Amino acid sequence: MRFHVPALLVSGMASLSLLHAADPLPGHSAHGETFNEGPRQAAVLIEGCGKVSFPATTKSTTAQQFIDQGVGQIHGFWYYEAERSFRQALTLDPDCAIAYWGCAMANVNNEKRAAGFIAEAAKRKDKASKREQAWITALQTFYADLKKDKKVRYTTFIKDLEDIIHDNPEDIEAKAFLAWAIWKAKDAGVTMVSRESVDAIVQQVFAKAPMHPAHHYIIHLWDDTKPSRALASAALCGQTSPGIAHMWHMPGHTFSKTSRNEDAAWQQEAANRVDHAYMIRTRVLPDQIHNYAHNAEWLIRTYNQLGQADKAVGLAKNMVELPRHPEWNTFEKNRSSSFYGRNRLLDTLLEFEKWDELTALDGTAYLDVAQNPSFEATRLRALGIAAFFKGDKAGVQKRLAEVQKLKLKTEEKTKPAPKTPNAPEKKKEDPTTLASLDTSKDKPKAGDTKAEESKKDAPVSPAPAKPEDKAKPDKSPAPETAKKDEASPKDKTKDTAAKSEDDKRKDDKNKPNATVTNAIAELQALVAMLDNKPAEEVTKLLDQAKDTPKERLVRYQLKIGNKDKAVTLANQLPNDAPGLAIRIDALMQCGKTDDAKKQFATARKTASLLDASLPMSKRLDELAVEFGADKNWRQPTAPRKDSGVHPSLDSLGPLHWHPMTSPDFLLSDAAGKQVSLKDYAGKPVVVIFYLGSTCEHCMQQLKAFTTAAKDYAAEGIEIVAIGSEPPAELSSTAATCDVKSGAPFTLLSDADLKSFKAWRCYDDFEKAPLHGTFLIDAKGQTRWLDVSYTPFQDAKFLLGEAKRLLKFE
Repeated sequence: MRFHVPALLVSGMASLSLLHAADPLPGHSAHGETFNEGPRQAAVLIEGCGKVSFPATTKSTTAQQFIDQGVGQIHGFWYYEAERSFRQALTLDPDCAIAYWGCAMANVNNEKRAAGFIAEAAKRKDKASKREQAWITALQTFYADLKKDKKVRYTTFIKDLEDIIHDNPEDIEAKAFLAWAIWKAKDAGVTMVSRESVDAIVQQVFAKAPMHPAHHYIIHLWDDTKPSRALASAALCGQTSPGIAHMWHMPGHTFSKTSRNEDAAWQQEAANRVDHAYMIRTRVLPDQIHNYAHNAEWLIRTYNQLGQADKAVGLAKNMVELPRHPEWNTFEKNRSSSFYGRNRLLDTLLEFEKWDELTALDGTAYLDVAQNPSFEATRLRALGIAAFFKGDKAGVQKRLAEVQKLKLKTEEKTKPAPKTPNAPEKKKEDPTTLASLDTSKDKPKAGDTKAEESKKDAPVSPAPAKPEDKAKPDKSPAPETAKKDEASPKDKTKDTAAKSEDDKRKDDKNKPNATVTNAIAELQALVAMLDNKPAEEVTKLLDQAKDTPKERLVRYQLKIGNKDKAVTLANQLPNDAPGLAIRIDALMQCGKTDDAKKQFATARKTASLLDASLPMSKRLDELAVEFGADKNWRQPTAPRKDSGVHPSLDSLGPLHWHPMTSPDFLLSDAAGKQVSLKDYAGKPVVVIFYLGSTCEHCMQQLKAFTTAAKDYAAEGIEIVAIGSEPPAELSSTAATCDVKSGAPFTLLSDADLKSFKAWRCYDDFEKAPLHGTFLIDAKGQTRWLDVSYTPFQDAKFLLGEAKRLLKFE
């Protein structure tokens, strides 16, 4: 992937005729709250964002390039980068009306911001062409009254797009956006009467531009009804926009739902790699990118369906290794990398009988003690299961006792306090008021904006409020709109099981004892089996563990001699590699050799990628001999000719996330001594970029880290604070941070902002510095970061995260 910065990038944002905020706080936009949330660094022309043409009234050729790029990024639901592209066009042509329209289109799920942008477009409408005026008017009408029924608004918007097509019959972008609008309007209650007619509209686009990114819309159109109708577009979607991860991800839906897991895995891996390349280039955290965690966890499940357990374990571990952040990625946040990473790691180790590997992870950063009782019960349960299959009765009993203790502790915490006689009853909180306080569902993500699937699965708890302004808008980029993008492995039974297990984990905040109770029941059943208790007693206990996966239940039923039940359960497993392997083994153990042979014939192709080292794979190797097949019994699937032209995966980016190399700095302290990042080689360091002693919230941040400095030092972590002030003013900052002794860490001056820019703590549009906090490891790699218009002040959180992350070196 190639990127380049145009030679002519003029600073035009300062001249935009938006309402300027009166004396904005340091780091905040001079153009008001709307611009706090959006991208702050300059856009570049990125190869692979879709070949589109959206002529605009502008004298700048480069501005036109950014407008075309932004439209292509909108088609790929890469809304955050699309807004950045349109903003860059505005730096080159501040009066370009359609660039404001583009910013509004990039905020379709953040109506307040979108309305503000389209209002600016309307002010310049007289400078645009008649065609551009129609586009602006359509969106202006859509956002004219945000209180109006959205169903009515979308119906009008669709009609306005039809008028644009009538007046401009050759405008294929209008046809592409019309198809998108009809599909999108479903969420507002507008009935899509005929999917076939919508498909026909997009086919008109392809008649003129066969590689138009509207292939993305065909996939969404048929995804939840007839995914096979989208196979042709699935083969082309990623190739139309190879620089956009979501355009590789979406074909994975189609291929999974049409039982083509090898193709699905390729697409999901391509998406992962493109995301990694992007985040390394732009220096953002993985979970700042919408859909990243979802794509990665789904790839793990696809690997599992193929029997590629080692790849699945590797990727799950990588998700656990990712930096956590109180706003984007914590263990308790649904759909975050932390949530998915550990769950998928345990799922994989349990499904593929990796008992020694699971046991070895106990106490490591991959499987450490969780404060959440449900997550901790899941961990203890997994360790107990591993002990059972290793024949370690004492190990099972130990884990059972720990979960039982956890249950008592949880019940004690949730037990209502006794009422005091004559005490007034505590007033119940108004749920609507509580809901209004939780803005987490509106939290957008950097690098990409948030889709409706994120709204569905809002974080368990809102991120900690920054002290500067409880009512301030979220610092993250504007929310994205995208179709609900649920994971959909090929087999409905297995997919439902995976989802239900995650749903139980997500519901733990409401039913904290459910997972704990299920864990106790299964572990009690395991002890009973090891004690050779009657099958009826074991079965009763297993029935109480309502969330035990079928593949594990098959193994348990075989152990207690309940052959009929084992076969029944085995026949309910999906026809993927592990499902077939378990079914064949169960059939053989139950004396159903002929049935096992028939299933083996299917497994020869389905299990062609099954890791050879797995116990289930070795059992199949033994059965192959018994069935008269040679040792090379696996029959690889013949290459398909309708999967599209695939670039080298390595050319798209790395499979696993890895820390970024940190820029160096050479700056002066108050005494004029030159200090470099290289001076800290061999030890971790926290680097803070602050905006001078006049920034009240920067001083609050430095005070917070001053208080925690001794704790950081105890862990061998240095702290360096780099200010935008000259060296002479550093002493004032030190006194403000700690009047008695001065700041117990190094203060450096970067008055010319060179390091601010190098570390991307800089607003390229407004030519102003931003706040930044970074964790650099002993090798000089960036392990964690926060760049924003507000300073990161949770020193305790970062210390805990630093201790965790540095274990992975």
